[in-house]
Amino acid sequence: MQAPKTRGDNAKVEAKLRKLLALAQRGEGGEKDNAQRMLEKLLARHGMSIDDLVDDRREIRWFPISTKYDRKLAAQIMSKVCDSDSPGLYISKGRVKKIGVEVSPSEAIEFELHYDTLRKALAAHFDDAFSAFVQANHLFPSTPAEDQLPALNDRDMRVMGMASVISPTPVNPRLELQEAV
Repeated sequence: MQAPKTRGDNAKVEAKLRKLLALAQRGEGGEKDNAQRMLEKLLARHGMSIDDLVDDRREIRWFPISTKYDRKLAAQIMSKVCDSDSPGLYISKGRVKKIGVEVSPSEAIEFELHYDTLRKALAAHFDDAFSAFVQANHLFPSTPAEDQLPALNDRDMRVMGMASVISPTPVNPRLELQEAV
């Protein structure tokens, strides 16, 4: 005989079901279909319906931010999730490194999925952009050591492509003008 489910167990099950519901509603292709099948199976197993998961109660949830770009990214994701030009975003003096988003439980799940994934991707793109900026401005020795000629990988090619469209920054235009005279 199984032990009765506790309130904490139900909360975990409901959280998982809400994540599946968000994927089933907003996922793409096979991800969406698989989420729908899993959702239906788990709802039946736990004797629940989709109506049990739908909760329009909105509350402020807090997420970590490190940079101004995290804040901008959160705003863009909230615009997408809430389909609004003015989503509910909050900043608190007591929570300097956090941003608050006003969401329903299903929106919170969708926001969190996007935010966690896209924050990491954005950081990687910033690393690529920095490398491209270094390349465009020739901020490296003009004669590399012979043992520093590595094979180029996909990231190197992507960085070189980015560097090709960056205009080099003139460091001291007055020196260039004096030489021309």
